Amino acid sequence: MTDGSGAALLGTRLCPWLQDPLDRLEAARAGGRLGHAWLIKGPPGIGKINLALVFAHRLLEDVDPAAPTRPLTAEDAASAFRSRHAPADHHPDLHWIYPEEDKRTISIEQIREVAQALSLKGFRGKAKAVVVEPAEAMTAAAANALLKTLEEPAAQTYLFLISHQPDRLLPTIRSRCQALIVAPPSEAAAVDWLGIAGDPTRDALMLLSGRAPLRALALASEDSLKFISGLDEKINLLSRRRLDAKTLAEEWVRADVELALEWLIRRLQRAIRDRARGEGDSKAVTHRRPDPLHNPWLAVPAEVLFRRLQSAEGLLDRLGTGTNVELALHVLLLDFQAANRGRS
Repeated sequence: MTDGSGAALLGTRLCPWLQDPLDRLEAARAGGRLGHAWLIKGPPGIGKINLALVFAHRLLEDVDPAAPTRPLTAEDAASAFRSRHAPADHHPDLHWIYPEEDKRTISIEQIREVAQALSLKGFRGKAKAVVVEPAEAMTAAAANALLKTLEEPAAQTYLFLISHQPDRLLPTIRSRCQALIVAPPSEAAAVDWLGIAGDPTRDALMLLSGRAPLRALALASEDSLKFISGLDEKINLLSRRRLDAKTLAEEWVRADVELALEWLIRRLQRAIRDRARGEGDSKAVTHRRPDPLHNPWLAVPAEVLFRRLQSAEGLLDRLGTGTNVELALHVLLLDFQAANRGRS
């Protein structure tokens, strides 16, 4: 691999908060406990693909488990992740599967092609590695085809299934993999790595990304931040019945419905956490921290917040499946007014 390509950077340099899970993988290798299939799971944007590629590279090059890995900076990560699927000098024994351009799924043909390659001798005569990103993008037929490889792996072959939603995978696939959970870094670590300690967008980025630094990098464009910054007020007006739900649904579909739904999910999760800590039970007009949605949601029952959260998560999950997004979003946003009927 050439050190300049996105894939090369992601295979040879590591986001600092991923050192612990890498150490766990290396400990398993050093102790002879390294299984042939791993399910690397956690929220999107925390670098699971970086972890898989770095470890795959170390296996393919037979790197000493104790050898250090150079850190990946935020500046390098931004360009590396954008170009990771561009044609590059990939290691010949690394097989990287992801949805083809303009598609959201991984096909059975892609799995069969890799299975055929794995049946052959490796180019370098050492290990062979397969990375599936994300594993839940496999069609049912593709998942069943992968099962054959999981059940009868070739010698010195390692599979890394990257998953944001592991519950969507077949139980038979999950049961044949060793699980490795990757958690987001602390907010302080994420902010430090991103270099946004004094940035006015810090709170919005941390909220929307869920402390996932790579997701925060992707959101840090001027257009995205401008769109995000106005969402609190739009939901505030909607909750007070001063903005039409259909109008807002149309606006979100035209702009970035996926980003808007992700933001809405994070805001609802925060409101539910506050309610669980007792911060939403008070009838006081003010809140301990600036939150333009605290007052509009103050009288909304907890079960309604949960219902809204489930509806938003369900709609986000159905994007790209043929769902009438604008209609479904309109219905979802109408619920924000129903519980506030009579309030202004």
